Amino acid sequence: MNHLTALSESEMARSGVNKAIVRGARDALLAREQRPSIEAIRAELGHTGSKTTIQRFLKELINEEPHPPQVSLSEELMTLIGSLAQRLANEAQQAVVADRARLERQQAAYQHQREVEQARQDELQKSKDYVLAELLALREEHRQLNDQMQHSEGERQRLLAIESHHLQLLEERASQLRSLEEQRAHARDGLLHFREQARQQRQDEASRYESTVALLRHELRSLQEQLLVKQDELGLVYRDLERLSAEHTLSERALRNRTQELNDRVNEYQELQVKLHTTQAEAATFQLQLSVMREKARHCVLDRRQDLRNLRTMSRQLAQLETLITGRKRCDADFDGP
Repeated sequence: MNHLTALSESEMARSGVNKAIVRGARDALLAREQRPSIEAIRAELGHTGSKTTIQRFLKELINEEPHPPQVSLSEELMTLIGSLAQRLANEAQQAVVADRARLERQQAAYQHQREVEQARQDELQKSKDYVLAELLALREEHRQLNDQMQHSEGERQRLLAIESHHLQLLEERASQLRSLEEQRAHARDGLLHFREQARQQRQDEASRYESTVALLRHELRSLQEQLLVKQDELGLVYRDLERLSAEHTLSERALRNRTQELNDRVNEYQELQVKLHTTQAEAATFQLQLSVMREKARHCVLDRRQDLRNLRTMSRQLAQLETLITGRKRCDADFDGP
């Protein structure tokens, strides 16, 4: 028993199981009133040693000690306390080693997590800088689009003013045409009192004048139709501008599609520019047509003045003829009277 308590675990590991150790384990089992079998002794020794060696030492102990040993209570308690103390020391050492290993693993995991978080933070900072740069670029593009839209609005207002001016000119031309028609009606009533030759000549002139007026009316209707087409095109331009504004509002809410939407807006704006240039060219053509119509109206006025001069000349001739006829009648009356 004293030999068992004196040996440490390290010495057991170096020297292996000997007879003294087996004797101490057997005596401890006997003190606890347990059967000292090979399995029990091996368990008492901490599951060290081979069964063959323990069995050999047990046989030698049986041969050496035919009588069962007398184990005192104090020795049994000391053996038990020593065994328990040794087991507690081993468990404490194992717990410390396990805690130390767990702490090292936790420190390594914490260090790795810290490195990952630092890398993620660096990546987030880069992403933030990139997003801020894109946001600044989008704000600049937004400002440019607003400037372009204001410019387009100014062009639209200018085109509307041109359209209003053209409508006013058309109304004036229509009023002049109505006045010319009234004058033509009065002239026609006066010419009915002339003789057949003068009336035939006047009818020919009136027919020519009517064909001219019909041509002017046809041109006026054509110009009015063109003006309606221009108004429709201006309405389309205005709707395109409103759609462009709506798409711009949507682009602020959807930053992920900002590149494609901005390209679409640029393309639509270019199309609007082409439409505006086309409208300006058509307006210039319309202005040229108005100039041609104004020249034709001037010729009509000149023709009307010439007609009035011819009418006055014919009236004077008619008056002279009536005077001659009256004088001739008087002469005939004087000749036939007495």
